[in-house]
Amino acid sequence: MAKILFFNVPAHGHVNATFPLVRELVERGHEVRYYCSDEFQASIERSGATFCAYPISAPDAAEVVNGISSNLSSLVRLLLEMSEVLVPFAIEEIEREQPDLVMYDAITLWGKIAARATKSRDVVLFTIMAFNNLWVLGMRRVLEFARMAIPEFPRIVWLRRKIDRKYGPEALGKQFFPVKGQTNIVFLPRIFQPENRFVDDSFIFVGPSIDPSSRPEQDWQPLETELPQVYISLGTIHNANTDFYRTAFAAFGDYPSQFVLSVGPKTDISQLEPIPDNFLVKNSVPQLRVLQDVDAFITHGGMNSMQEGLYYGVPQVVVPQQMEQLVNALRIDDLGAGIWLDVDAGITPDMLCDALDRVLNEAHFWTKAQEVSIQSQTAGGYKGAADAIESLVN
Repeated sequence: MAKILFFNVPAHGHVNATFPLVRELVERGHEVRYYCSDEFQASIERSGATFCAYPISAPDAAEVVNGISSNLSSLVRLLLEMSEVLVPFAIEEIEREQPDLVMYDAITLWGKIAARATKSRDVVLFTIMAFNNLWVLGMRRVLEFARMAIPEFPRIVWLRRKIDRKYGPEALGKQFFPVKGQTNIVFLPRIFQPENRFVDDSFIFVGPSIDPSSRPEQDWQPLETELPQVYISLGTIHNANTDFYRTAFAAFGDYPSQFVLSVGPKTDISQLEPIPDNFLVKNSVPQLRVLQDVDAFITHGGMNSMQEGLYYGVPQVVVPQQMEQLVNALRIDDLGAGIWLDVDAGITPDMLCDALDRVLNEAHFWTKAQEVSIQSQTAGGYKGAADAIESLVN
């Protein structure tokens, strides 16, 4: 059986999607050594992989999450800085372990550099859309990104040149964010991926990586109601947004539906009172189980949450909190499976109410969500990804 070294970026959205695949590879008899930061050790070990810690501090790892949630240029600068430390570490690990395959996330720059430096066979996992052109966001947001990038640009150029001098310009390639490998596995159905020149024959679209058994068990009793059910969640990073929750209360307190609101483990639910009678508020819920029962999903638009909702055919109202989520929101709007609301313009109770009215009452949203659901459930998922990986190492 094969030995696989997997280098991932320490961010929940990029790590959580990989657990079903890792578990499947281990159950097929392969050895997976999973490199990440300490906070993910327990989850990684539950998947059956061998956890290997990066030689970075917890604040360094946390800064990745902050970079993802703030602006793209800060994230690129941070990943290049981390690569200075992690590329030599990854090369040393590859040379010592002599793996059959090196696997890494599409923004794990050190994974690509180390794989190229050691001439290793590699696979890139995309938990995001596979594109490297920001024009999909529109002129206004591209200009906004350019403005935000100005302070970071000199540092990014200096770091990139430093890497090129040490490992050669071909190690990262001309366009390096996201990276592209010899084989590229995308955890999206093909219908969700916009056409672009970045995608070629090396890309395999397997749909969402969903396996309820890979999640920690949580008690859940389905709601007993004849009313439409709506699930609201802002994901892992942005779930302390109490202002948004109060806006939702104002929007839906008298709305003829039952709402399930997940506010994250660090939110004190008592501070949200008074809570409307038609809201069930929890710090955490078994999201996959909840999504099977609901009629609409109000979400931040993180790729994992969005794909899980579409897997079960749930139309969505997307309130993106960062650039990556905005890209996702624009795509679900293009497909007709949901509506997105511009957080920068301000979200009012009336806006939320109008958006939910549409996705619940206009049948075409449900129809389009069902179309994406069928493609998601038949694309192969984590088992298809494991098949593709095995075809490379057998």
